[in-house]
Amino acid sequence: MTLSDDTSLKWLTGRCILLVSPQPWDHLPISKHHYAEALAERNTVAFLQPPVSTLKPGTVVATESGINGISLISWTPFTPKILRFHAYGLYKWFIGREARQIGKAIGVDGKPDLLWCFDFNTFPDLRAFGATRVIYHPVDPLSDHKQARIGKTADLILSVSNRILTSFDGMLDLPPRHLVNHGIGSAFTNLARSPAFPRKDGPIRCGYFGNMDRAVIDGNLIAATVAAQNGVEFHFWGPITKISPLAPLRSAPNCIFHGTVPKDALARAAADMDCFLVAYRADARESDLSNAHKLLEYFATGRTVIATPMDCYRDDPELLAMSSSSDLETFITHVAETFASLSTLNADTPAARRKAVALEHTYERNIARIDALLAVRDA
Repeated sequence: MTLSDDTSLKWLTGRCILLVSPQPWDHLPISKHHYAEALAERNTVAFLQPPVSTLKPGTVVATESGINGISLISWTPFTPKILRFHAYGLYKWFIGREARQIGKAIGVDGKPDLLWCFDFNTFPDLRAFGATRVIYHPVDPLSDHKQARIGKTADLILSVSNRILTSFDGMLDLPPRHLVNHGIGSAFTNLARSPAFPRKDGPIRCGYFGNMDRAVIDGNLIAATVAAQNGVEFHFWGPITKISPLAPLRSAPNCIFHGTVPKDALARAAADMDCFLVAYRADARESDLSNAHKLLEYFATGRTVIATPMDCYRDDPELLAMSSSSDLETFITHVAETFASLSTLNADTPAARRKAVALEHTYERNIARIDALLAVRDA
């Protein structure tokens, strides 16, 4: 993923950026990884991973990621985790000292230029890192006021849904809050820029990809859909274990599980689908049904996306074929009606619209938007 030469960035160029991720670098690539790669085109990025138990307490170790401009930071905190739940004031003080040590180890002249934090649990005070500027960027629901109060220690609060941003309502002395949608990486950006592929002969092919172990997936609804549409091929990509809500479908005759594949291969395979399926249920930790990252990647194919109710695109049925409810009978009927209308829904005009929406939210464009927000803060 490359920022084009004509992308003018005022702030996010030549900086030392410490990115705090709640997922490790070897996790299935998601927004934190994609932002790190895009930022590394013009900056140096230190990717702070979640704590590990394999180092001596208080140790911070930097290693190479294999990608130019990105180093990986592994660490084992000296601060006992139990303090976070039973002595929060002490936890905040001790973990703040460790944050300062990390900041000094990473930054130029003892401090990073920018702290970009996606983690809403580990560090109560983001100022402790000593960065010149701080972004707090929760992309999952905030479940308590302590997670929201972290925003008071930032210069900008960003999120992917207005519902998450309302978690900060009523708090005083907050920095500006801004909605920045999910992004798509280079593989799906290239797919969105290409004309939609002609439909392959054969049965309807419906796709789903992502981490299939997530509790937010409505496995019962998807299983009922698969059973009701036994003439449709359902293709799944991504990691899956026995705890997955979709694990029972591995023996279904019309379901094909491809495992985890590189993004380029996934984009090529996605282009052969006729439609995609998103069926979520509310989960306090993982989803408030306000937005979903995979929607933009699905839009990049130009194909129809069938979904259970969520906040985003609710009033745009051409863009997202959303069911009126998650009731089993209602959803099954909605899926059947959508399958019957795929030739119309996948026509050139709606397909081009979906691709255009995806291209509005490349990581490069998101970074340009965020760069402008940082520049305003410095004005």
